[in-house]
Amino acid sequence: MSSPTESEIRASRMNHRSFSLPFVDTILSNRRRKSSQSISNAQLQQPFVTVHPSSIHNGINEEEWSDDKDDVEADVLYPQYEGEIKDKADMAAFDEIVDGRTSNSTLKLSRTLSKRSRSYGDQHAMYGTTVDPEAYRYHIYQSRLPSGVHTQQLQQLLTGEGRNLLDNALNTSGWWVDILSPTDEEMKTIGKTFHIHPLTVEDIMAQEPREKMELFPNYTFISFRSFHIDPYTEQIRPFNFYILIFRQGLLTFHFKQSNIPQKVRERTDQLRSSMRITPDWMSYALIDAVTDEFAPTILQVEMEAVSIDELSLVLRRSEQSDMLRRISRCRRRSTHLSRLLTSKMDVLKSLMKRYEDWANGDDDLSDDPLTAEGKKAFSDVCLYLGDIQDHVVTMVQNINHYNRILGRAHTNYLAQVNVELTQTYSLTNMVMNRLTFLATVFVPLTVAGGIFGMNVKVPGQDYVDLNYFFWILNGFAIYCIIVAFFGRYIGML
Repeated sequence: MSSPTESEIRASRMNHRSFSLPFVDTILSNRRRKSSQSISNAQLQQPFVTVHPSSIHNGINEEEWSDDKDDVEADVLYPQYEGEIKDKADMAAFDEIVDGRTSNSTLKLSRTLSKRSRSYGDQHAMYGTTVDPEAYRYHIYQSRLPSGVHTQQLQQLLTGEGRNLLDNALNTSGWWVDILSPTDEEMKTIGKTFHIHPLTVEDIMAQEPREKMELFPNYTFISFRSFHIDPYTEQIRPFNFYILIFRQGLLTFHFKQSNIPQKVRERTDQLRSSMRITPDWMSYALIDAVTDEFAPTILQVEMEAVSIDELSLVLRRSEQSDMLRRISRCRRRSTHLSRLLTSKMDVLKSLMKRYEDWANGDDDLSDDPLTAEGKKAFSDVCLYLGDIQDHVVTMVQNINHYNRILGRAHTNYLAQVNVELTQTYSLTNMVMNRLTFLATVFVPLTVAGGIFGMNVKVPGQDYVDLNYFFWILNGFAIYCIIVAFFGRYIGML
């Protein structure tokens, strides 16, 4: 029997990879059937790669290779994923951790602040991410229930009640588990139960602020940034939603209490009777709700920018003291919104590209009804994401326009202030010129009075009357009048 080629091994291993999207089982099975046919017809030899016979039995349709395989080189170059096992939640791992938690009475060490927190302050205290201990931190939603309450609320997940509710939800499709501020122990349990990659766990627990989309074998990871406005300081406080899209459900994390998940659940309840609710659609609805949260704040920025633009040139001097503060506050908010919106474009483009690829699929699978339904679902989600992208583009353009308005208003305000300062400087210079001219006029009189005020012979001192005195005063007055007319003539007075 001939050995398979390296390209065939790569194709067979990639066919075993399991993506976190519905309607892919049929695609994978057909691809494996094609791979089995191509491997059976292969005649090429590759002596430097040794493949265990059990790994290529029946066209490599097994989900796991046997433990006694000696294909070390191929396994390192093309690592294989145990899709059938890790696509399902491991409730046994959940029970093991919960049982160990209840039976272990060892004192646990408290968490120490990281170097960043020690240098710049605790992130939880800085952004107000502390959660009320009495709040419901877990919301388990089931969209496929025919009637009754679709959302179950829990304060703690690592309990018998939490285990039962989670198990019941995972046995159905279209579930959604929303988690608020998970602890380290809870995150460890959830990571083992849902087979979450350690890098994803690290990003969630570190509250990675960067918005991104990453593909993992059994789920799709999306980090999407939202915000809330501090009611005391009116500053924008951003926080992230971490979305994990599985085949049958959705898992979300966030570290700030928000009404956005509740809005999405209400919207899902309204539409679930008229359309099929999939995890991809729920992730779209969450992203759409996060994007819609920007609209009221952008409207406030628009009204403030238009008001500043109209008032920057008509306010009186006594009314302009607060204008610069208003301009700075509005520009800071618009710049922050622009920074939050711009990064969403890359995430939406990546998501749309992935959904387009998944919707196109293979031409040979177009006659399969399940695949056609899956393609339609992916195409619909791609259209919905395109609508969100249009909204984001519009909001970014509006924010840039408001920034230009505020920049023009700031320039006009500074120009008006400069004009007023120039007028003040001109008035001050005119007053100083007049004072200088008057000082020039009276300096000769002061000199004459000082000279004749010394112990010298004064003209007319031998006469008893005051004729000389009045003649001297008249001379001073005539001098002042002549010099004043001269100063008025040259524009000094």
